[in-house]
Amino acid sequence: MRPPAAPFGRANRSIRRGRQRRAPAAGRGARATAIDAGRSRRTNPEKGPQAELRARFDPRPRARSDEQPVTGERSPARGPVSFPGFPPGPPAARHLWEGLQGLNDLRRDVLGTVRQRFATYGDFYFAEGLDVDVYSTCDPELIHRVLVTQARSFHKRTRDLEVLGRGLLTSDGELWRRQRRRVQPGFRHEAIQRYASLIVEETETTLSGLQDGAVLDLRQTMMQLTLRIVCRALFGQHFAGRSARLGRAMAVLQEQVLWPKLFPEWLPTPGNLLRRHMLAEVDKEVFPIIDRGGEPGSLLAELIAITDEEGAMSRQQLRDEVVTLFLAGHETTALALTWALYQVALQPSLYEELAQELRPAPASLVAVRPHELPLHERVVLETMRVYPPAYTVPRVAAEPVDLGGYRLQPGAEVWLWIYFMHHDARWFPEPERFRPERFLPEAEATRPPNTFIPFGAGSRACVGRHFAMLEAVLCLATLLRRFQPSLVSARTVPLHPRITLAPARPIHVRLHARS
Repeated sequence: MRPPAAPFGRANRSIRRGRQRRAPAAGRGARATAIDAGRSRRTNPEKGPQAELRARFDPRPRARSDEQPVTGERSPARGPVSFPGFPPGPPAARHLWEGLQGLNDLRRDVLGTVRQRFATYGDFYFAEGLDVDVYSTCDPELIHRVLVTQARSFHKRTRDLEVLGRGLLTSDGELWRRQRRRVQPGFRHEAIQRYASLIVEETETTLSGLQDGAVLDLRQTMMQLTLRIVCRALFGQHFAGRSARLGRAMAVLQEQVLWPKLFPEWLPTPGNLLRRHMLAEVDKEVFPIIDRGGEPGSLLAELIAITDEEGAMSRQQLRDEVVTLFLAGHETTALALTWALYQVALQPSLYEELAQELRPAPASLVAVRPHELPLHERVVLETMRVYPPAYTVPRVAAEPVDLGGYRLQPGAEVWLWIYFMHHDARWFPEPERFRPERFLPEAEATRPPNTFIPFGAGSRACVGRHFAMLEAVLCLATLLRRFQPSLVSARTVPLHPRITLAPARPIHVRLHARS
């Protein structure tokens, strides 16, 4: 799980101050300044393997700053605009109504809007916000710099994520490093394999009441399944049956994250009151479990037992980590399974290949590791390419930092659009086609590095990625061993970007029993 796509709550700073003349970049305080006024405003330096690949294979023209005249007054034209010291980007809103229209466009079709901006302005563009500068990129090299080589110059954007407290997803600095050291051992390869039995058991329980010809709402069924799995892994067997209330509260809070906070927290608006109530519901479920100490073998019991030079985790820190792991490990895997089964239902030949791989597999899949079912693993990987769980990743500059030929000042936001990097024909030919063979070793060897990062990259890559892969592969294999899915409706299923990439309508499949 990652924070929501696009800065939805942004109106333009020009709405507040009117159409003013822009001051030169050097005098704008916390604004970005150009490193080299004579440098081309391309997304990358003109060196290195990425630039060479881009020059050879790039199917799109790149917008350059010198293609647009720069004047002191905002251009009334609604086409490409460049300002001193900034990458090209959309023109500023000229009045309140226009700003609200822009926000509505983002809410209605954020992927379409951002796709059009990348096509118009190149892989690194700038959009002015009300209280922050917003940069967006889908360039693999720039994304790698933000997440890996220059990671210490950026921190996470945690606005509106108070439900997570100061867990791994939202903390920074020494607190994050200490908590990562504490949590990491429980998610290593050898540690997570012990959860295989509960993953298979819960999947078989879900399937046990289904008959030949049963019709499922894929997303709803997979959400219920992964909810039970994550609750058992975190809290133990006893809590699995009480998971629904926590799941409902978290779902409401996730929806709230998508909308801007127009009023201060203390004001008793319906939205604020609902948020407070749901936060209280989460705490009412989680704190008693923490106070009981967690069932033996659960991840919570392990977290409680961890001590280091700082001592044990506090009650509040345990709550924050548990809620973070719950939120990050629940909906993302459910949606990966939903989309994977959707693609299998679309392609009967793919199902037959998967069924063939399962024939020599042992009767129980409990001891099977993901790499022992390579086609299932490739299907999951291709699913996360087409429908990345973190389709955009926001970061905030923590200090003055150079990126893409520009100087970003502290507080500037950089939105890393993983979805568009994963759908770039330069790195993935025919990117809209679902082709698991992209992840054969020989195919991966020809692809530039850093172009596929479904779990993030660098030190802050998803701590639960091995658990997620184990869960997705075992759930998929257990289900496909018993049933072949087919679509009830042939209608295309559009995307509904929320915190994750959800389907815009229910996906119903009919299950056909297999011997």
